Amino acid sequence: MHQTHRITFLAAIAALFLTTTAFAADEPAKKEEAAEAVIVGNPPADSPFGKLKIGMKYEEVIAILGKPTSESSWCTGKQNIPFYFGDDRGRAEAHFKGLGKLDFNATVSMYPFRICKGNAPLDLVYIEYNPENTGELPK
Repeated sequence: MHQTHRITFLAAIAALFLTTTAFAADEPAKKEEAAEAVIVGNPPADSPFGKLKIGMKYEEVIAILGKPTSESSWCTGKQNIPFYFGDDRGRAEAHFKGLGKLDFNATVSMYPFRICKGNAPLDLVYIEYNPENTGELPK
């Protein structure tokens, strides 16, 4: 490659780089949006579900509702993301007969061979009011 072709090639690469970085600088900065509170149904204010707020700790919820009819927990898959330290690596689900279902972020335990198990519920992320809920886990 001749010296002039090399300089032209390098100039083209530099121009391309400067154009893309200038274009990226013109884009408005995107803010991280907090997850919207998810409440399905319309629990009456006098219902125990009416007293719940997204973000409440599991212990606070149990103090209001009592023990769930059934509950389960699982891993979301985010536990496999390197250097991810968010609190939504696990989920826990609690069903209350005659009231509905609640989902919580949960802790996880990692075992050999990349086996993950959801553990203790942390904070409330989802409320589904359904007075016809049987309290049973879905099959």
